[in-house]
Amino acid sequence: MNDDTTRTQSLKDAIREFRIELVILNDRVARSVGLQPRDLDILDVIDREGPCTPSQIAGRIGWSRATMTGVLSRLEKDGWIERGTNPSDGRSMTIRSTTRFAELDSAYASADRAVDEDEPSPEIVGFIAEAAARLRAVNRSG
Repeated sequence: MNDDTTRTQSLKDAIREFRIELVILNDRVARSVGLQPRDLDILDVIDREGPCTPSQIAGRIGWSRATMTGVLSRLEKDGWIERGTNPSDGRSMTIRSTTRFAELDSAYASADRAVDEDEPSPEIVGFIAEAAARLRAVNRSG
């Protein structure tokens, strides 16, 4: 293998390891607050993108609208989300997070502290942001 191939393979291996560790962290956080791991995806989309319709959330995370309906009902019953009328058309529903979202901030606090204490360099932060943007573009394109 040449150096470029070795570096590329090392990057792929690091991404896979990161993904595994992130899944483990998210599973632990979800259990600690009484959620299913994929519930975090829904709540994260709402938190990052603002109030969304159920169809927007389903499209973003790749679930059917029928599946989304049941999950959203459970999250609403448990106080994680609120449904409201979409102000743009007055008919459809929008979903937004509640103040209970702060429980997730607390659950992620130790991981957040570890990142803060490590103080990654601007180059590392830039590289990770660029890699995430590329993965996001690939995921959203098809």
